[in-house]
Amino acid sequence: MLLLRSGRSVWEEGFIDWAIGMAIIVGMVVAIVAFLFGWILINRRRARLRKLAAQTGEWKEVASPEDAFRYGMGMARRKSVRLSGNHIPVYVSPDGSIEAPWEGWILDRSQGGLRLRVPEPIPVGVVLRVRCLNAPENLPWAEVQVKNAREKQESWEVGCQFLTDPPNDVLRSFGAG
Repeated sequence: MLLLRSGRSVWEEGFIDWAIGMAIIVGMVVAIVAFLFGWILINRRRARLRKLAAQTGEWKEVASPEDAFRYGMGMARRKSVRLSGNHIPVYVSPDGSIEAPWEGWILDRSQGGLRLRVPEPIPVGVVLRVRCLNAPENLPWAEVQVKNAREKQESWEVGCQFLTDPPNDVLRSFGAG
């Protein structure tokens, strides 16, 4: 048997290189298979959502924000991350006046809008004014439009979209900045 200066045989050196090469190849194959498997699962879910929406006649090529609430995130492409966490108390004015606002809660928020819990039902399309309960007096009210509403136990949850981009201070007061 032919020995190298290191005291190993030629066969042992070749085997180590072969084993390292095979480990790399096997790792790459496993990664590719896992990626393809995940991609297939995601596309199957999207196809089911399309089929469900087509059956009700509600399929749209471009998803709207309320579609995310109805069909889940497989149909929507959010422009910003939705943040949940601490519920923040707010004043909500459904009639535009700030004299006698309701008290509500922000359940989650994003750069594009808020999900609020309010004591009374609010029709879709209504414009609300919202302000953090403990905000300084000089902080403006944010205007949002109700995009969806649903009853939850003894209150209502409404999904709202900002009419204009609120200042960063207002977003921070809502916990999304």
